[in-house]
Amino acid sequence: MSIRAALTLLSDIADSLALTDLAGLQLADAASVATMHHPPLNPDVPALLVNPADLPALQRVLLNQYPPEHTLQLVLRDGQGPLAAQPVALSALGTQNAEGAVAVLVPALPVAGSMERFQETIAHLRAPEGCPWDRKQTHQSLRPYLLEETYEVLDALDSGDAEALREELGDLLLQIVLHSQIAVDNGEFRMPDVIAGINSKIIHRHPHVWGEVKVSGDEDVKVNWDKIKQAEKNHEGTSRLQGVPKSLPALSQSFSYQDRAARVGFDWATIDPVLDKLREEMDELLSAETPDEKFHEMGDVLFVAVNLARWMGVDPESALRAANHRFYQRFHYIEEQAAAQGRELDEMTLDEMDALWDDAKANGL
Repeated sequence: MSIRAALTLLSDIADSLALTDLAGLQLADAASVATMHHPPLNPDVPALLVNPADLPALQRVLLNQYPPEHTLQLVLRDGQGPLAAQPVALSALGTQNAEGAVAVLVPALPVAGSMERFQETIAHLRAPEGCPWDRKQTHQSLRPYLLEETYEVLDALDSGDAEALREELGDLLLQIVLHSQIAVDNGEFRMPDVIAGINSKIIHRHPHVWGEVKVSGDEDVKVNWDKIKQAEKNHEGTSRLQGVPKSLPALSQSFSYQDRAARVGFDWATIDPVLDKLREEMDELLSAETPDEKFHEMGDVLFVAVNLARWMGVDPESALRAANHRFYQRFHYIEEQAAAQGRELDEMTLDEMDALWDDAKANGL
């Protein structure tokens, strides 16, 4: 299609949609978008997708960014007649007849939700006319907030509350974007550098997706990932365990160490030796005499317990957090029942508290 013909078609499409202002309108080839997994569109700005053919594929891609109820405009040509636009919910786009389809208009989302808009908000906060608190923050001053928000995301995951997870992921994203803006202000790097770096890393470490490597399952993927990471480092004397953060909770750190070692064959063949090792370490703990010995042996018991969890396919950090939560609920139940009886806990016998504990378990706590 010539440039003149393309401009004429665009003018006809704009007339059919009653578009009087094309400023900021995104223009993309619908066929190219339909081959993707996420649309290359800013959801804060309307987008015109021309020459749609595979409407089900286009619908699949758009649903990765737009809600099913989002109303689009499907531009159709009936034979040689004029173009006409008809509204269609995104959820129904794939069921439409693509014959005669000329374009699809994707309106902007009603509430700004693009990464660009959020970066503008954070950059404004850090600007001279922005917020004094945000302007004074540094990478180090934000460290406790980053840690706190990470744990709040984990709490939301544990609760199974999707709305809470959405909110907490936003709070965590705030920390990431704020750190990136501080880096911009310091002349260190910019958000595209952050995204380009992780994007390149992910593609490089998935040669079974973007290359010719063949894998038979997720275990092969993990082994291959470690090999690629080791080759990337290419430092003599670099340990395979080096990438495990030193600040991880001890259970998670232990799990990661043992998991990485197992990927290169440093592991027992079956779970039985793990159970034997746990019994052995328990015996050594019970026979320990000095505080130093007890400290050392308790660490060994916990380390082997983590290995047992790994063998059983259980995340020990999550398992212990769940056990902590159960303990909290059951103990709080004892407190509530004691208060209902007008008694203090220290006035109750252990047998009485045990009975209430059993009640709590029977009630599903």
